[in-house]
Amino acid sequence: MPFRVDRLTGPPGTLSLSGDGRVIAARCYRADRLGARLAGLLFTPDLAPDEGLWLDPCSSVHSIALRTSIACVFVDANGTILRIVDPFARWRTAAVRGAQAVVELPAGRTDGLAEGDHLILTASR
Repeated sequence: MPFRVDRLTGPPGTLSLSGDGRVIAARCYRADRLGARLAGLLFTPDLAPDEGLWLDPCSSVHSIALRTSIACVFVDANGTILRIVDPFARWRTAAVRGAQAVVELPAGRTDGLAEGDHLILTASR
């Protein structure tokens, strides 16, 4: 499918938790261009357990027409977690004031994350 998120972004990076370095998503795509942000996960049937999508800039999301539940992690400009919505059910919307980006993950992948934690997206080599 030509609009899958992995075809609209560059190579994936690694999403990890600052401090202990735990990998949250081994393949995290950064949607920082309009087309990639608009498509989001709409044309991506399912995220693999090790995949994620970092939408930047973004402070609100919807799950209209998604095929499965996801998790959404709202972060500020420094990557500090402001709010976690897991699961983010289908046909819903969410917004967080002050969020610079939203990380979308498979539902259930936010265990061990908490508001105030810091996420880092490292570019692939």
